[in-house]
Amino acid sequence: MNILAQNIKTMSSQEIALLTNKTHSNVLRDIRKMLDQFDKSLLNYQQYQIVTDEYTKRTSAINLDKDLTLTLITGYDVNTRHRINKRWQELEQQAQVSQPVVALPHDYISALEELLVTKKCEQAALEQVKQLQPKADALDTLSHAKGSLGIRETAKAVGIPEREFVTRCLGKNKPVSSRFLYRDDKGRLNAHAHRIKQGFMTQKLGSYADKDGHDFATVQVKFTAAGVAHIAKLMQNKPSGQLRVV
Repeated sequence: MNILAQNIKTMSSQEIALLTNKTHSNVLRDIRKMLDQFDKSLLNYQQYQIVTDEYTKRTSAINLDKDLTLTLITGYDVNTRHRINKRWQELEQQAQVSQPVVALPHDYISALEELLVTKKCEQAALEQVKQLQPKADALDTLSHAKGSLGIRETAKAVGIPEREFVTRCLGKNKPVSSRFLYRDDKGRLNAHAHRIKQGFMTQKLGSYADKDGHDFATVQVKFTAAGVAHIAKLMQNKPSGQLRVV
């Protein structure tokens, strides 16, 4: 069975039979005869469609495009040709009505106003992308962080030199609630308790022995994957040493 493109108008053999006052079987016979006589190089398969009955597998109709329909009725009487031509005019008018109508600006000012609206929409979209970019970057950083990271590794993950990273996390000019790190009386970096409670950081105490056998206490501070993403978002596009309260 041929499948015609959706934009091709056709007339079925059944409708042709009604318009020509012929039996459908005779119209089918005429169509088959015409198709057999056609030079195959001139006949496009998109010009006709053979419809087959689902159960009997016999031809139930043949749909023809305008060109083949007019070729078919060339040998018919003048009244028949007139009826067919009139019907084709109706089909073509229906096709024109169904086409969507695009309203065009009536004057130069209207065209400028529509262009301005378009530009405003484009600018709004760009602003939205700009606002969402820091979050996207932070999520991308989180996707690359596997498990907890130390201070040096976290600084590298968010793209900030380690010293600058530590300075921002200490936030000496900020409220305690905005800080991540503090130094104890021995100058060692520690995680603030509220950041551990938030699930952004972990801290573990340990000890090691030097070559002389003396024990030294150590503090191991790490940022969790959630903490890496959070701090990356906070530090996005922030001047050195600044970190908002979150």
